[in-house]
Amino acid sequence: MPLLSTLFLLAQAPQAPQEPITVLVAPSDTVGVPTHIVEFAQEHVTEQARAKGFTVKRMKDILRRMPAARRRALLRCKRTELRCLTSLGQAGKTEAVLVAELVQRSDGYRVGAKLYNSKDGALLAEHLIPGVREDGMLDALTQSLEVVSPKVTASLRPGSVPVPPPEPKPSAPMEQTPAPTLEPEVKPGVPLAVKPPEPLPAVRPEVTPGAPSKGVKASRPWWIWMPAAGGAVTAGAGTYFLLQAQKKHDALKNSTVDNPLFNADQVAKDGKRHQLLGQIGLGLGVAGVATSTVLYLLPPGKSDVKPTVTVGPGGGMVGVAGTLP
Repeated sequence: MPLLSTLFLLAQAPQAPQEPITVLVAPSDTVGVPTHIVEFAQEHVTEQARAKGFTVKRMKDILRRMPAARRRALLRCKRTELRCLTSLGQAGKTEAVLVAELVQRSDGYRVGAKLYNSKDGALLAEHLIPGVREDGMLDALTQSLEVVSPKVTASLRPGSVPVPPPEPKPSAPMEQTPAPTLEPEVKPGVPLAVKPPEPLPAVRPEVTPGAPSKGVKASRPWWIWMPAAGGAVTAGAGTYFLLQAQKKHDALKNSTVDNPLFNADQVAKDGKRHQLLGQIGLGLGVAGVATSTVLYLLPPGKSDVKPTVTVGPGGGMVGVAGTLP
């Protein structure tokens, strides 16, 4: 009886807590990453691993107590090879080796964490995140450690990770039996009374008295700018002819006995003709601009006024024709 009681008490006694997993933080695998970012990432991984409950050993603390030849061999070994991983784990006397990966690619950086078994170099867990920007590397390392830490604990400490209960399967919905339709009792010789359908109420549109109707805003026709465009052209031509007439006048005025002008009559005729053409051009230009101004100021859509252009042997005319509002 006392023996059975002792065995019962031992079975009911709480188990001693298991020791935390020892992890060696090895140098990171980097490609195309600045040195200062690698150093920050190494310290960040160390702190995050401690926060996850691991007993962390840093590589630089272990190498400080080793001979120079042994130190160079460990630093030169390729951390993807089995012998290198086991050598690192044996040197640090840890259960696992943690290697952070920072690799530059075309779409950004591939960032993540890998944990290997120190005994045989087997991969315990890894989580890599592609397309990470430079300012998001530390956050990506934190996320990777959150993913791999439970897997490593479950592999090296199987009894310390509680197994989540299975999710209950959703029960199939019960089919509802439709209620039976009661048919009216039909008696021979008695007509069946059928209730006519109720008429639907008529819906009348609401009309607000005095509400103004929205009309389409009338726009001005495109041709009202034609007189102004023609007036600008003729005004430019008139200015040119007036300048030519001024040159002819200056040539006649500067003619002296010492510097005579042999074709003075022809120069005078050309000057008069240029002066006349210039005055006509300026007049037509002013008339064209004035016509477009009048048409623009008229209310749109309320008049049938249209521009007219008349050209004759002695000049031209620009005007409007129609009925003013």
